[in-house]
Amino acid sequence: MISVVMSTYKEPRRYVEQAVDSILSQTYRDIELILIVDDPDNRDVIQYIQSKSQKDHRIIYQINETNCGIVESLNRGIRLARGEYLARMDADDISEPDRLETELEYLISNHLDLVGCNVRDIDEDGNIINREGTHYPTSDKVIKKYLNLNNGIPHPTWLMRKSILDNTHLYRDFSACEDYEFLTRMALNGKRLGNVKEPKLRYRINKNGISCNKKVLQKTGLSYIRKKYAAGKKCDVLEFHAFLESVEGRRKAEGLKKYYEQSDRLKEHLAHKRWGSFLFSGIGTFLRLEEARQVVKCRIKEWVMGFVYGGRY
Repeated sequence: MISVVMSTYKEPRRYVEQAVDSILSQTYRDIELILIVDDPDNRDVIQYIQSKSQKDHRIIYQINETNCGIVESLNRGIRLARGEYLARMDADDISEPDRLETELEYLISNHLDLVGCNVRDIDEDGNIINREGTHYPTSDKVIKKYLNLNNGIPHPTWLMRKSILDNTHLYRDFSACEDYEFLTRMALNGKRLGNVKEPKLRYRINKNGISCNKKVLQKTGLSYIRKKYAAGKKCDVLEFHAFLESVEGRRKAEGLKKYYEQSDRLKEHLAHKRWGSFLFSGIGTFLRLEEARQVVKCRIKEWVMGFVYGGRY
């Protein structure tokens, strides 16, 4: 059995309905859907889940008494899981009907421990933005190299053997990048990773995007985890939070904040076809901000990896 773990916070009911229906209508039928409601005041969603669970007994739900965050919510869901396999799903995304069946077959046939898949972006109304989808690496070898740059398996697409988990292998308190830390930890533990090449999930893009502060926190934390992973070391939660508060961490965060603010201005220039302003500001940003140069360097490395590994990517 596959236990699908989903946490919902303030997503509107229509998003949650689409996400839930996409799981319950999977071609792979031996599943349970574990829903953790992390906003006890979201009565509309709670009423929907309670009503739906009476019609489909594959639904198990738990309502947190207070908001406790994504990490603890997912861990609570995992502890309720009875399946041999665990899968992730976000409350505002949509899985393709054969997502779980395809991922499970890929995991078993390739003797893997954790797999995901590529995704297509959709807008707030569910319209597909990029039909071709993403191009994440598929092989264990290349994913582990890719983790030196960024997250190599989209979090909402994960399917894993439950046996790779124990009490120390659940999600840990790595603010805004708990999924990246989890993957690097699994890689360093020698677990075999993979991605289905075809896009099997529709990933909803919020037109407002995540806040600048959230992106800064996420990328600051990612820089710490990436450095540890490159050295072959696992991350310590206390050291991670000490880094965020350190002079180095604050300097990193300030640089990222300036970069994202300038990036938004560049996007505005592009949107209004102010080519001269875009070119002038872009060059200035690259020369002035170390974070901008690091982003370009990372993009080049990703392109080189795709070119070198070709079909194996």
